[in-house]
Amino acid sequence: MPKMEIKKDNMSSIPKPESGQVDYLDTTLHGFGVRATKSALTFFVRSTQRGTTKKPFIPIGVYGVFTPTQAREQAKEYLRRLDQGENPHPKAIPKVPTITIQDLYRQYISSKKTPLAASSVYQYDSWMNNHFKDWMPLPANTITGSMVLDRLSLMEKKNGMTQASSSIKLLRGLYRMGMALHPGVINHNPVEAVREVRGREWAPRTRRMTYIAPESLPQWFRAVDNYRLPKGRDFLLMLLYTGLRKMEMATLKWSDIDFKAKTFTFTPEKKRGEKPEDDRVSMPLSHQAFKVLSDRKQQGWENDYVFPGKHPSPHLSNADSYKRDIIKESGIRFCLHDLRRTFITVAESLDIPHYALKALLNHSMGNDVTGGYIVMTTERLREPMQRISDRITELATLIPD
Repeated sequence: MPKMEIKKDNMSSIPKPESGQVDYLDTTLHGFGVRATKSALTFFVRSTQRGTTKKPFIPIGVYGVFTPTQAREQAKEYLRRLDQGENPHPKAIPKVPTITIQDLYRQYISSKKTPLAASSVYQYDSWMNNHFKDWMPLPANTITGSMVLDRLSLMEKKNGMTQASSSIKLLRGLYRMGMALHPGVINHNPVEAVREVRGREWAPRTRRMTYIAPESLPQWFRAVDNYRLPKGRDFLLMLLYTGLRKMEMATLKWSDIDFKAKTFTFTPEKKRGEKPEDDRVSMPLSHQAFKVLSDRKQQGWENDYVFPGKHPSPHLSNADSYKRDIIKESGIRFCLHDLRRTFITVAESLDIPHYALKALLNHSMGNDVTGGYIVMTTERLREPMQRISDRITELATLIPD
């Protein structure tokens, strides 16, 4: 190959062949050259890529668009990258992978060190499908802060402040994980725009304090007792008489019921701040709860679960329709967790001992040193459990003045 010093003064002396191509190598910068064809002079770099035997041809640009000086500077950069083992050819640069919102959500659910509770996955699925379904196939880096703000405002109007803020916070968690797992692909968290526009405390969380008041219990109880769907009736009554969370009750199996000992064993939901020492917890059955289960057993069952579900879920997965029916019939607004709060409120009114109450609710003793020494047996809890059920029944059957 002919050699020459590639500079402005020499460019006009390079002949253009009638056909084919001729490469001229620079005499001062090894690997830098200019290719002459019938139609153009094109600057290039050709040098060995470190760690390989490859000697790629990398075009820089045509003379006229690039000056020799500009081309030389670009050539130095390309040569530096070749010496580092990188191929700077535009076609050799790997494409940035596309990560969608759906991809982020799948990773968020599957990558947790402690697997999420089934109820949490169900709730997250609901939020994603109800509020972000149109975003799921979109590349995550195309969602902007203004899009998030608009969606938040829409959710607040349609679904209320609590559900809107919870859904947006879930989206924020997806992006935080995405930025950690996919640097260079996910470079920003669009949810941060909410805090920038609305302030740091844009959605303060307040503990829900609702429950079924004593004066409302008779009306609510009558509606449940007369409910046309036995499974829904029994499910709601068992929540009220045991204080269990909805998914703890929904996943209860017939094998968990000891009709002879009048006890039941369940797997507690592990929530933040509540870490039971055992994976399985046994509780006594009050006479009222025992009757509900005994009657239900005599009716026969579809599968291993006390409250079977619809395919593909073997157990009850969504009891919202029961709640809506009872609200419509009784006029008493409530959520399923209100039944747990009602149980707790009735228990507190009976002056149930503090540690017995915590045990009945399966609340962690936390850093309570004294509580850590107390062994609360199932039989120790039978009397307070019965007192609570009796008081609930008493309140539910009172005739209003």
